[in-house]
Amino acid sequence: MMAGVALADDVPAKLDAARAAYAKGDVARAARELEAVLTGLHQRLGKALAETLPAAMAGWQAEAPEIQGLSQAGGGLSVSRAYAKGDSSLNATLILDSPAVDAAIGLFANPAARAGTRKVKVGPEDALLRYDSSTHAGEVTLVIGNRVLLEIEGDGITNGETLVDAAKGWNTARIRTLVGL
Repeated sequence: MMAGVALADDVPAKLDAARAAYAKGDVARAARELEAVLTGLHQRLGKALAETLPAAMAGWQAEAPEIQGLSQAGGGLSVSRAYAKGDSSLNATLILDSPAVDAAIGLFANPAARAGTRKVKVGPEDALLRYDSSTHAGEVTLVIGNRVLLEIEGDGITNGETLVDAAKGWNTARIRTLVGL
């Protein structure tokens, strides 16, 4: 059994330990116990969300997903995966319950504020696509339920459709289920 999964399964015991430490005035231990709970829960949820990342498109290679708690950045969880094909690269990132989601929501209110940005559909979801043909770089951004930011950034790509095609690989229905939307 993996440490993150084992820890996540120990959530009730860790919460009880935190409550007991707090009741005794040992705030430092209570904080450590709660941090351990949060880390374990992030790992467990992160592994489930990693399964929703787009699969590598034909000819592309995918790296292993990375899961990171964002407590230092205002809270939340990040799950990402890098993809490569020759000199081209993509990076898919899912961010949950973070201030970055609020910032992205603002982009949807006025997509014209960012040069080269236009609204597109990625399956049933509204998305923003920005592609710069002079740098061969861009990004596609989706926000789900005001809680989840999905973004794919690309470099060395020939057109914005590569980003849209990659974004179509997100399992947005599963994401909604996992985060309770």
